Amino acid sequence: MRSQVTRHVLRRPPAARGLATPISHFGSPATRPVFHACPIIGCRVVRTAQRRSFFKLFQRPPRTVRDIEAEPGYEVLLTYRAAENQNLRPPSTPDLVQAWRVFFAHKEQHNRVVNSTQAMCAHRVLEYLAKPDITDEAGLSLEDLHMAMRCLEKPPRDDPRYHLDFSRALFRVLRLREENTQPGTVHNVTLDYRLRASHGRSKYLRSFLVALSQYGQALEAKDIFLQSLADTGFRPERSLFPVLNGLAKEGREEALCEVAGEAIKSGVPFDVGVHSVMTTFFAQRDNFEQTKFWWAKELGKGQHPSPLAYYHILQFAIRNNQKEWAMEIYEDLIAQLESGPLSESKACWDVSYQFAFLLLGRGIDQIEHMFTVALDHTKNKPKAQPNIGSINSLIKCAIDKDDSYMAERFVSLSEKLGFEPDASTHILQITYRLHAKDYEGAFTAYQALQNLDISLTERQLPILNKLIRDLCASSRPKYEKILDLASYLEQRHITLEPETVVSICTVFMKNDETHEVIDTLSLHTAHYSIDERQTVRKSFVDYCLDKNNSMARVWDAYALLRQFFPEVEIEDRVLIMDAFFERRRPDLACHVFGHMRSHDNPRYRPTADTYVRCLEGIGRCPDEEPLRMIHNMLKMDTTIQLNTRLYNALMIGYIATDESQRALDFWKQVTTSSEGPSYATLEIVFRAYEAQAYGDTSARELWAKILKMEIDVPENVYASYLTALAAHSHLPDVKLLLDDSDSIIGQRADMLTFAHVYNALPSKEMKKEFETWSQHDYPQLWKVLTEKFPRRIDGDGLSQFKVSRPWKA
Repeated sequence: MRSQVTRHVLRRPPAARGLATPISHFGSPATRPVFHACPIIGCRVVRTAQRRSFFKLFQRPPRTVRDIEAEPGYEVLLTYRAAENQNLRPPSTPDLVQAWRVFFAHKEQHNRVVNSTQAMCAHRVLEYLAKPDITDEAGLSLEDLHMAMRCLEKPPRDDPRYHLDFSRALFRVLRLREENTQPGTVHNVTLDYRLRASHGRSKYLRSFLVALSQYGQALEAKDIFLQSLADTGFRPERSLFPVLNGLAKEGREEALCEVAGEAIKSGVPFDVGVHSVMTTFFAQRDNFEQTKFWWAKELGKGQHPSPLAYYHILQFAIRNNQKEWAMEIYEDLIAQLESGPLSESKACWDVSYQFAFLLLGRGIDQIEHMFTVALDHTKNKPKAQPNIGSINSLIKCAIDKDDSYMAERFVSLSEKLGFEPDASTHILQITYRLHAKDYEGAFTAYQALQNLDISLTERQLPILNKLIRDLCASSRPKYEKILDLASYLEQRHITLEPETVVSICTVFMKNDETHEVIDTLSLHTAHYSIDERQTVRKSFVDYCLDKNNSMARVWDAYALLRQFFPEVEIEDRVLIMDAFFERRRPDLACHVFGHMRSHDNPRYRPTADTYVRCLEGIGRCPDEEPLRMIHNMLKMDTTIQLNTRLYNALMIGYIATDESQRALDFWKQVTTSSEGPSYATLEIVFRAYEAQAYGDTSARELWAKILKMEIDVPENVYASYLTALAAHSHLPDVKLLLDDSDSIIGQRADMLTFAHVYNALPSKEMKKEFETWSQHDYPQLWKVLTEKFPRRIDGDGLSQFKVSRPWKA
C-alpha cells in the first residue's frame, strides 16, 4: 500500500511551499529527486539530502518514498529471462522451482491475474525445466504445473497469445507426465498423435479447454471436446459450459449448435447453464426462431431458466416487438410463483419485478405494491422474500434504460422498505451517477461502499477505476478524493488499470505532487505486462511533449519516465530531446542524450542519426558546454563511424557557438575523406565563411571551384553563398548573382533567399539600398515577402525579417 506519511493530507499548493526552484546550468532542478539506474524490479527513487536551518528544525521530515513492490518469485523468473537473452548462466534449478511455486501460489491465493509478460517468462522457465538434463533434478511436480494452469484461467487485460502458448506447453508437459513418457524418446509427430488420442483420460483437460475457449481457440476446444466424448474416462458435463461460452463469445453459431447437440445425445443433461448460453446467444442476435426453440427446450426436473436468460429474453422481446410472446412467459412465471414450484425461488421473484417494470411499464408505486404483496405471499418463506437484491435488479434495468431518476427512486424505495444496501447497490449507484455526471453523488456512494468493509469482486473494479478517472478528468480535481479512492483499492492489493494510473499520474504531476506519482508507479507498474507498461509510458512521453506544461514539471516527468521505464524506445527519447531544444534548453536536451549514451542496453543507445539530430538541435539553440559534452561522447563511442553527415553536424554545432574556425577544420577532413562533401556540406561551409572574418575570400574560391567543376547548384547552396557575400558587404555582387539566378539554379530566387540576404547585410544603409533595389526590380516578390514575414529590430538596431534558417546535416 502507499506510504502512510501524509497519506490523507495533501501538501500546500506549489506557490505556498516554494517548490518552483531554479534549474541549474545542466538542467537538474536543485531540490528535485536524483535518480540512479537500478534493475527494473528493485528501482528506488532516492531524494537528495536536504539541509534545514534552525528555524526549520520543527518542520515535518521529508516524506518516505516507497520501493517498487514486485510479486514474490517474479524477480527470479525475470532474471532467468534476462540471462537467456544475454546468454548468461541462469539461476539454479532449485531457485527456479521455488520461485515458480511462490509466484503461482501468490497468484492463486490473492486471485490475481497473470499478465502476458509474466506468462511469457514462466513459459520460458517451463521449457528450461522440462529439458531431459534438467528433469533429473528435483523439478516441478504435477501440482505445481496444474496450479499454473488454474492461474491462467483468469484472462489478462491485454493480448492473451502468451497465455495460450503457455497453456499448451503446460498441458503437454502434464500429459507427458501422465503417460510417463520422457521427452525425446519418441518422435514428436508420433508422440503428439498418442497424446491427442488419449486427451479424454486426462484430469487436466478441463483447464486446457477453458484456456482454449477463453483465448480465441474455441474451435480447437470444440474438436477436442467432441473427440473426447467417446472416451469412457471423460466427464463432458465439467467441460461443456466453458466450450459453449467460448464458441458463443467468438460468434461460432454452427459449432455452438453442434457441440450442444452432440453433448445432449451423449447423455449430458440439458441444465440451466447450457440453456442460458444457448438462449442468450440467439437472443442477442435477434434470431427469433432459434431463441424460441432453445427457450422452450425442457430443463431437468426442479430446474428453471436463469435470471440472466430471463433478462435477455425480456430485452430481446422489447427490441423486436415480441411483447405478446414475452407476456406469455411472464404470465407463466407469475402462475408458477403464486402456486407452482417457483414460489420459493427468490431469483424468479426478482425477474417478475423486472418484467413488470420493463415490459408492463409499472411505476414506482406499483412496484412497491408488488413488493408488499410478495412480502405477504412469502412470509413463511424468508429466503424467497424481496430484499436489497430485488432492488438491485431493478436499478440495473433503470441503468439499461438510461433512466438515472428512476434508479434513484428505486434506492429511495429500498430505504422506505428497510432494505439495507449492499456492495452491489453502491456500485450500481456509482454507475448511474457517473453516467449522469454527478461526481459528488458517485463519491458519496463510494464512501458508503467503503464503510461496508467487504471484499470487492472483479466485476466491481472497472466502475471504481472509472470513478477515479472521471474525478481526475474534472475541471477542478478533488485530490483528497482521488487519493482516498486509490488508497482504498491499494490497501486491498488491487492493481489499478493502466488508464487509471495514467489519469492519477497526470493530475498529480499538474499539481506538483511528485511523491504521489512515485507511489502510484511503485505500487502498480511492476504488476503490468509490457503492453500495459507501454500505455503508462506513452502518457509520460506525451506529457513531456506537451508545450503547455512547465519546464520543471516536464523535467520531473522525464526523470520519473527514465527511472520507472528504462525500456523507453529511443524514438521517444529523441522526441523528448527535441522538445527540450524547442524550449531553448539545450542543457536538458543533452542530458537526455547522455542518458541514452549511458544506457545499459545497447538497443537504447544513440545511433549516428541520433548524434546528428542532437547536434542539429544545438545548432538551433547554441550552447558551448553541451556541444563539447556531445563531441566528447562521440569521440569515445566506438560503435559510431564518422562520416560526412556527422562532420556536417559537428560543423553546425561549432558554427552556431561562434567557433567557425573549428568547423572549417571538419571541412578539411570531409574534403580528404573517401565519401567527400555533400550539398548540405557546401551550404554549411558557406555559412561558416559567413561568420568568419575575411571569409568572403574563401567563399569566392569555393564558389569558383563549384562553377569550374560544372556541378549542379541547388537553391540552398546558392542562397548560402549569397548570404555569405552579403554578410561581408558585397552587395553589388549579390545583386548581379540574383539577376543571374536563372542561369545558375535554373529558376528565379525565392523570397526566402531575399530575406536571408537582407538579414545578413551589416548596415542600415545597405539594407535600405537592397530594399529599394528589390522594390524596383522584384516588386511582387518583395511585396509578398513583407506581407508574409514581419520585421523586428535586433540588438544592434538593425531591421531583420522574422524568418528562420534551419540547419540540416
